[in-house]
Amino acid sequence: MNRISQLRSYLIDIEGVLVRDKRYEPVPGSVDWFNGLAADGRRRILVSNNTTHAPEDLIAALAGAGFEVAIDELVTTLEVGARLLTGWGKTRILWLGAPGMADWWRGNGFELAADGRCDAVVLGANPDLGVDDLRPALAALLDHDAELVALHRNMFYLDGRGERRFGPGYHCAGLAGVARRAPVVVGKPQERIYRRALEKIGGRAEEALFISDDPVNDLITAKKLGMTTAFVLSGKYPDHAVLGRMDQEDWPHIIVENPAAIEAAASGTGDTLEEGV
Repeated sequence: MNRISQLRSYLIDIEGVLVRDKRYEPVPGSVDWFNGLAADGRRRILVSNNTTHAPEDLIAALAGAGFEVAIDELVTTLEVGARLLTGWGKTRILWLGAPGMADWWRGNGFELAADGRCDAVVLGANPDLGVDDLRPALAALLDHDAELVALHRNMFYLDGRGERRFGPGYHCAGLAGVARRAPVVVGKPQERIYRRALEKIGGRAEEALFISDDPVNDLITAKKLGMTTAFVLSGKYPDHAVLGRMDQEDWPHIIVENPAAIEAAASGTGDTLEEGV
């Protein structure tokens, strides 16, 4: 059975799927594949844990690489995190992510604390985050009852040189031991960002395909929500070995070298894995 022909909504990770890493060099074939989805009548939305680029800058970087994409075709953990914090009334935050994102938070109505007197400690990707930078978080969590919020929990990501760097999940694991409450994770693999993407695209999980280079953090949740899942080997995992960490029932429906090969794999003319379907 060709699963893809029955799907109308494509939820697509960015780094490792459309582009290699933060250099935004396109994965071979991804530009033509992505731009062709709209022509085929497929709804599409990018679902990203990116915390180093403002959404507008992310769209500009993709456009510069040749992708025809609009801002309303994007949902990020920054957007979902800001909505969540605003809804809680927690707008004074200790931002422990990329320093260049400080103005984005201010522009969205947040006050950035320089010490522990804050409503929430918010973690994003920051390759230069050191022990001294974490000290204000101790006061925030121990003395001021601040929430610990990780925009995502990925333990590592690929930087602009394609090198592995510790992600927010690494720092969250350490700070969770001193927080009074369990940390709140905003992005993948938590369901709220998937549900926000489906809401924005106007589709149902059963008619959606989720495409990612991270089967552990991205695709397990997508499959549990009822989506078809595709694992591409163009990003952080170059082979199938990572599946050994997962229960077989959580394995992705499709495994391909890059997103341009998905349709061929699903139609039986390319390599695919159909397990636990």
